Amino acid sequence: MSTKAVRIVCCLLCLALAPYTRLLAQDGGDHDRDRDRPGGPGAPGSPSGPGGPGGPGGPREPRHGERGKGGAAAHAPHNALQFGPVGRWWDNRSVVQSIGLRREQQKRMDAIFDSNKPAILDSYKGFLKAQSNLTAVNKDPQAKKDRVFAAIDAVNQARASLQKATSAMLLQIRNEMEPDQVNKLEKIE
Repeated sequence: MSTKAVRIVCCLLCLALAPYTRLLAQDGGDHDRDRDRPGGPGAPGSPSGPGGPGGPGGPREPRHGERGKGGAAAHAPHNALQFGPVGRWWDNRSVVQSIGLRREQQKRMDAIFDSNKPAILDSYKGFLKAQSNLTAVNKDPQAKKDRVFAAIDAVNQARASLQKATSAMLLQIRNEMEPDQVNKLEKIE
């Protein structure tokens, strides 16, 4: 496989994972203690909040609601369940107020996030390992077609595992909400 083909495959894989990397880049922290404090999780400039390093709204990504309408970044394709804005939206005060989310719901969502984070991180590490293996196989000039296809299948299987782990968490979070809150949340993005 040519170098150009390898680069194209890697670019496509990176694009497919973009929604997950933003979710995983956010630090959990002590949400109950920090939520109402200025600079706590979700606050502008905090490590896990908009404008923080690795959080939504970092140096190269506009904050939610500031994206240009009709641009490619405004409607990025998702290969898995997408529920609400990307990241820990239940810590965003404007989202919480607009959908009427209660404090006890936020606490349960924090617990769900914290309990699912290890499985999602393990799935993500498995995906990165499979992707690294595919890159190594593609660099081998004498790699057989079966070996390349097996590596591609392993990447796809790892991606599916990551999507399932993320979707399972999001479904649990959605189950903590009332139907009218879900409807309001779907209209936000």
